[in-house]
Amino acid sequence: MSLHLIDGLSQRWQSLSTSLRADPAAASHVWWTLCERLCEPHRRYHGLSHVAALLTQAERWADHIRDAHVVQLAIWFHDAVYDPQQDDNEARSADLARCALLDMQIDEALIPHVTACIAATAGHRVTTEEVPDLPLFLDLDLAILGGEPREYAQYRAAIRAEYAWVEETAFRDARAKVLQAFLDRPVLYFTEPLRQAYEARARDNVLDELQALSQPIHPIPD
Repeated sequence: MSLHLIDGLSQRWQSLSTSLRADPAAASHVWWTLCERLCEPHRRYHGLSHVAALLTQAERWADHIRDAHVVQLAIWFHDAVYDPQQDDNEARSADLARCALLDMQIDEALIPHVTACIAATAGHRVTTEEVPDLPLFLDLDLAILGGEPREYAQYRAAIRAEYAWVEETAFRDARAKVLQAFLDRPVLYFTEPLRQAYEARARDNVLDELQALSQPIHPIPD
């Protein structure tokens, strides 16, 4: 993990916690907790680099964000718990965020909006109309689907590495179901700005991956 990346994220976290008027000691403790979790060795995509990428995306689309604190906190915490062999990561991440933000003594009115954003990543659907930034947050999390081909290829490889424990045929079947479910939606992105920016390329990328997943598996020579 790059020290430059960690230093940059540390500064971003400090700036965010200061703007939230968070308890400094608690904010420092939460930073180290998040850093430790997001640096877990099994994370090849859902780590600090993913957080950094989403924070950069949030800056790009800042004019479309209603409450930057909600979006930034959701970005920081949405993968705080990530075990590819479990199916409750989103709920556990939301619980961790709730406890951490209470410890930090921030404005408690923010917390339900942050945890709603995190929980919604389980199905990547807008689960409530009470959180104005939820659609955009979900779109930011899927912006990678609309990345340049080389970037998308790196993402594909990283996801496969996170599921290295899954046999190839089983992985292909499960991954194809996830991707096809996205393609079956009328639109991949909920907000017009990100739809215009990423929808077409995202569909191309996903279709290309589906095609690759359908190719015969060639055995590794002895």
